[in-house]
Amino acid sequence: MTSAIPCAIIEDEPLAQNILKKYIEDHPALKLTAVCNNAEEAQKVLLRQDIELLFLDINLPKLSGISFLKTLPHQPLVIFTTAYPEYAVEGFELDAIDYLLKPFSFER
Repeated sequence: MTSAIPCAIIEDEPLAQNILKKYIEDHPALKLTAVCNNAEEAQKVLLRQDIELLFLDINLPKLSGISFLKTLPHQPLVIFTTAYPEYAVEGFELDAIDYLLKPFSFER
C-alpha cells in the first residue's frame, strides 16, 4: 500500500483555501500537511516539512506564486491555482503538472 502524498496549499483567499482543503480531504492519495497564506509562510513550512505537492496560487501578496517557485532550490510538484489564464504558459515552463482556473471543480 502506498502512502498519501504530502501536500500544501499556498493561497491567500479563504474561499479557495476551503475548497482546496475539501477536495484534498476527499482524495485518499493526498494528505494535506500545511495551509499558507503567502510565500513567506510557505518558505518556512517547506524548510520544516517534506512537501511533495504544492497547490500554489499565482496572485499572492508581496511575492507571486511564480516568483516564489523560482526561489526554491528543490521544487516539489506544483499545481497552479489562479483566476488568470494568461499565466498558464509560464506556469508550464516551470514544470507545473497542472493549472487550475478558478473557480475550479473536484473533477478537474
